[in-house]
Amino acid sequence: MQKLFNTASGEKWERIGIKKRAGILIPLFSIHSEHSTGIGDFFDLKLMAQLCNKSGCSILQILPLNFTGSDNCPYNAISSFAIDPVYISLKNFEYNGFQFSENIIKSFQKDFPAGKNYRCNYEIREKKISILNEIFKKYYDDICSDSKFFSFVKNNKYWLDDFSIFRVLKKIHGGSAWYDWENCFANRDTGKLTEISNLYKKDILFEKWIQFICFNQLCSVKKYIETMGILLMGDMPVLASRDSADVWSKREFFNLEFSAGAPPDMYCVYGQRWGMPVQNWDNVETNGFKYIKEKLKYLDNFFHMIRIDHVVGLFRIWAIPANEPEENHGMNGFFMPSDTSLWKRQGHQILSIMVTNTNCLLCAEDLGIIPPECTETLQELGICGYEVQRWKKHYETDYSFIPSEQYRQLAISGLSTHDTSFWLFWFKHEAGTIEKELFFQKCKTIDIDGQKFVNLLFEPVENERLKWRSSVDSEEKLIQIFGKPREKLLDIINIYRDTFDEKEKLKKSLGIEDYDNESVWIKKAINFVLRSVSIFSINLFCDLACLDSDISREIYNLRINKPGTTGNLNWTFAFQQPLEDLIERKFIDEIKEMVKNCGR
Repeated sequence: MQKLFNTASGEKWERIGIKKRAGILIPLFSIHSEHSTGIGDFFDLKLMAQLCNKSGCSILQILPLNFTGSDNCPYNAISSFAIDPVYISLKNFEYNGFQFSENIIKSFQKDFPAGKNYRCNYEIREKKISILNEIFKKYYDDICSDSKFFSFVKNNKYWLDDFSIFRVLKKIHGGSAWYDWENCFANRDTGKLTEISNLYKKDILFEKWIQFICFNQLCSVKKYIETMGILLMGDMPVLASRDSADVWSKREFFNLEFSAGAPPDMYCVYGQRWGMPVQNWDNVETNGFKYIKEKLKYLDNFFHMIRIDHVVGLFRIWAIPANEPEENHGMNGFFMPSDTSLWKRQGHQILSIMVTNTNCLLCAEDLGIIPPECTETLQELGICGYEVQRWKKHYETDYSFIPSEQYRQLAISGLSTHDTSFWLFWFKHEAGTIEKELFFQKCKTIDIDGQKFVNLLFEPVENERLKWRSSVDSEEKLIQIFGKPREKLLDIINIYRDTFDEKEKLKKSLGIEDYDNESVWIKKAINFVLRSVSIFSINLFCDLACLDSDISREIYNLRINKPGTTGNLNWTFAFQQPLEDLIERKFIDEIKEMVKNCGR
């Protein structure tokens, strides 16, 4: 690992230190304190840092804090820069000596309870914006002479001016997408924008002031967390929403003819169509990569580490024609660039620019089907990848689980991600099964009626997953039941290899005995990844909380997001218990003991 000092990330590794660390991953919307209103706020990260400290963990990882749109997806934000004011702390708000009274905060908490039914409440956003607008009007003259505020505005001119006008224009147009505005606004007629800037001067300034409040509160959190020896890890999405200030104001950096996504795989039968346009890297490069540099410059204010989302998208992206019917999801796309010989140059160049233009240690989400060009580049630049236990298998041989002492050292090991089911649910209900829709789709591609074989191959189930019958205990029996040549059944055979007897292989890998109970299952799983050789082991707090049987019963079957789906069950999970309760739970001490015993 000493070789890391000689990589492009060497300076960051010298600052952080090459030592094994444990960490906790949790979206800010998933936690709250006794002082929160509707959803977790910036200052709740201080309490979360205290919880990390008490549990022996020295990394606190969160999801993006960018201003989200109607779907509340932090990876589909209306700006790659602007922070979501939903997270502003009213309890800790202060301007020119003004603070909100306890009565106001309590009334908000009554109307917008946080964690009710294990959900956060995004409706508090407009309430916060409304009451902050009253403060803005009250102190308008002071704000207009606030040198710190205007220093912030000047330092962030690259994105803040366009974002603020974008927000005002969105309100004028009733929230509709910019591409549905009249042509003069959609295509940024200079005269019309000047006219709007003059007519709505106060409204535009208010949008900037709100971002100033977010900036100050989050900077304050970083300073506090630093005093505890905790590293705060942020998240940088690769893409921006089609209906975003970025795409509206910097059209040349995006190719609107295509929608980004992911090809079909066994976890998402029809692939994924995210809706965001693909990046036009040629134009980003021609502009000296300023767009990327400015993103990192802003994130540097708040974080010590940054996770790059979908890093393989920097090498090649799955592009779906914008006019492709929505019901086809991600099936009819292609990789862009189509020339595989260009992938290494493009990805290496972009990541090199990123490493040299941030003070943060970069990590990269490299999950899924990853070309060797990506893996090689991360290693060369000293960037951590990810090792997720449920997907670490000997795919080239018997599909058994890889021991964690064989994981990559330059990696972050963990049990789950924000896009997966929680580990305990996966172990109980998904390991050893496949999606029914996946089976039917694979049968359809080889002109087989899957329904005819369901009862022959699988046990009776009541959900959308299929569990192999124990009698189908060899590939030969599988082939015999279908009565088709092996070469025609290759996809189904690979799925069979991956999932048949998966739970038994998992038990063997983790040392789980038949007499063990659920709390032992999760404890052995956590220990497994904590003992990995990976320099960092960061686990989803939801998985760690399942050590507490009372909490586990309530949350183990929930999840943060299910890729390929939309709706109010995504990006809304929140613990019902406030952090003040969680931090005193016995499982926090259990985590500390495990972390210590695993040398982290």
